[in-house]
Parts: sequence; C-alpha cells; structure tokens
Amino acid sequence: MLLSSYRHLLRYSALAAWGFTALPVLYRLSVDGTPTAGRFLVWLSSFIIFGLAFWLNTSSRHTQDARRSLLLLTVQTLSGLVSVWDGLYGFSALFTVLVAMQLLPTFSLREAQKFVPPLPEGLLHREEFLCSKTVPRVSLRGSVLWVLAQTVLLCIVHGVRWGWIGVAPLGVSYFGFQMFVLFTAHLAVQESRARGQLEAAMNELRATQTLLEDTSRLNERLRISRDLHDVVGHHLTALSLNLEIASVSESLRLEHVHKAQALSKLLLSEVRDTVSQMRGGAGLDLKKALSALVRDVPALEVQLELPENLRLEEPLKAQIVLRCVQEILTNTLRHAQASHLWLRIICEADQLEVFARDDGQGIAPDALEGNGLRGMRERLLEVGGQLELDSTALEGTRLHFGFPLSEGERVRG
Repeated sequence: MLLSSYRHLLRYSALAAWGFTALPVLYRLSVDGTPTAGRFLVWLSSFIIFGLAFWLNTSSRHTQDARRSLLLLTVQTLSGLVSVWDGLYGFSALFTVLVAMQLLPTFSLREAQKFVPPLPEGLLHREEFLCSKTVPRVSLRGSVLWVLAQTVLLCIVHGVRWGWIGVAPLGVSYFGFQMFVLFTAHLAVQESRARGQLEAAMNELRATQTLLEDTSRLNERLRISRDLHDVVGHHLTALSLNLEIASVSESLRLEHVHKAQALSKLLLSEVRDTVSQMRGGAGLDLKKALSALVRDVPALEVQLELPENLRLEEPLKAQIVLRCVQEILTNTLRHAQASHLWLRIICEADQLEVFARDDGQGIAPDALEGNGLRGMRERLLEVGGQLELDSTALEGTRLHFGFPLSEGERVRG
C-alpha cells in the first residue's frame, strides 16, 4: 500500500498517540489514588487489548487474511467502546480514528480475495497484492459503513453511560476525524497504485527501447551487407575472372591485366561512393529529439530555437546535449518556479553552443551547486566543453554551455 518506511512511521506514530492517552490516567493514579482498582483494571485490559490488536493488524506478517483483519478491527472497536464506557480519560474516542486508518487496506484486501483464489501463506504480502493489476478498484463503501457503525455505537455508549448532553457534537467531530483519515488513506493508496503503474510502464518502455535498439542494429547490418554485396560482389567476380584468364593465357595476359586494373579502380571508386552515401545519411537528428523532449512540459512554457535539420554525427556529443537540456528542464520545474523557459542552440563552424534562461526566482548567491549541475560540468569536460551559470535571486537564471566540434565531424543546420 505505502512504502515500507512510511508504513512503519504511520504505525509507530499511531501507537505513540494511543500510548499518550494513558498519561492522564497514570497522572490521576499517582496524584490522588483514583481510579478504583476495578475501574483501573478494566481500563488497563482494554488499553492493552487494543494495542495488541492494532500491532497485529498493522504487521505485514499478519495481514494476508481479510477475515483475520476484520476480527482484529472488531476487537479494537469493542475494546475502544469499553474504554469509553469506563470513562477514565476524555480521549477514549481516539480509538475511532486509529481504527479508521486501518479500514481501507482491510476492505481492499477483502474485495480482492473475491476475485483471486487463496494464495499460500507467505507468497504475497498485502502491499504487493494491492498493487497487482488483478486487484479491483478500491471501494470506500465498506470502510465508510464501518465508520458510521462505530460512530453510532460511540454515541450510544456515551449517551447511555454518561448522558446524552453533548453526544451530537462528539459524534459529528469524531466522524469528521475518521473520514479525514479514511480519505487520506484512500489518496495514499491511489498515489501508490499510480506510482506502481508508472514504474511498470517505464520498465516496459525500457524493454521496448532495448528491443528497438537491437532491431535497429540488425537492420543496419543487413543494409550494409546488402550494399556491399551489390557494389563489391559483381566487380570482384569480374576481377577474379580476368586474373584467372591472365594466369593461363600468354597472349591475353596483358589485356586482362589492364582490365583487372580498371576493375579494381572502379571497385575502389564505388566503395568510396557507397561509404560517402552512408556517412551522408548518418548523424543523430537533434531537432527531432529536443522537440520531443520539451513538448507538453507541465506548468512550463518552453520556447525552443535551433537550426533546421540539426544533426550530430558523434553519438556521445548528441547524448550530452540531450542530457544537459533534460537537466535544465528538471531544475526549472523543481526549483525555479518559472512559467517560461527559453532555449536557443546555435552551431558555428567548429562550436556548438546552448543558451537557456527562465523567468523564475533565480538562485541565491550562497546556494550550493547541486548534483545536476555538477553532472553537466562533468559531461561537458569529457568533450572539452564548459558551462557558465548566471543567476540572481528573483531575476531568473541564465545558463550557457558549449563544446568544440572535432575536425571532420559534420554538424548540419
């Protein structure tokens, strides 16, 4: 349901809140000797029973059986009502809120078990069970009915034992507390599911990307092999025949040696042309990749200015540009509180430069450089580049980076 660390934090926080409610009773016991032994024993029994039932129901080793969870919730509700009846302290009704925070996982598991056959004990924890795609959509109906029932019981017990004056405000208040906790848990479950689905989609995307890369490499090898066969195969066959004739015929030797020389020159020329054509179509389309990267960025309007048909033949440099622009987008969204981001890329004869600026809150002069900017500097150093950052608090941020293009590398724009 929740991440393990958060689940444990909520569990121990709830137990601490329940434990603090014992302080008024212990204080009265130490100061004036009240309550009586009988009442104190009733309170202590209900207090311990509630804590044990809560501990068992929130333990991952004891939450795979919905019927067991329902039984433990019933024990908690009844022990809480006994505490209200005993009336030693004014916060007995807190049990309703602590029970409410456990309802959603229990009823989600109960509904899921209607659709999925029983599993061997220890095979699947509740958190994994709830995140699986076979589990139906979480329903609040059972949880809300439980909240209503225990609120009504709370009002009845309080009214019968201590009078009906003030029962209505008590019931309304604790019903509101329970619904707040219940819907907070519901949002946590939905967020956890969305995170799990997003992670699954990302894993599928990575797997698909790996398959596409492998397929692309195989297709490229097949294309190269076909081109080489078409270009080289015919001329090598003719060259071999001419050399064979020249080796067995004295009268035709000179003629076929000249033909072989001509064929070898023609073969070399066509191989060069084929390689030039392959290199002419090479290069990574940076315009397409960057346009896809900045498209539909939430809560940020990005304006991208770059040359048409911008291509880099060196994959490492193209990847550095993409990663640096991605880091700029991430930092702007997380820290700048900006509504606009302007990106401009220019290519000179031997230099590629990227300029970025936003209209955000800027960076304080004493702010430390984060891992993202350090990573950008390290990437740029690999290709002889550098990064410059200019920012003033409340005046936006301006960033510039660039790197040289090696001799023979082609950037087209």
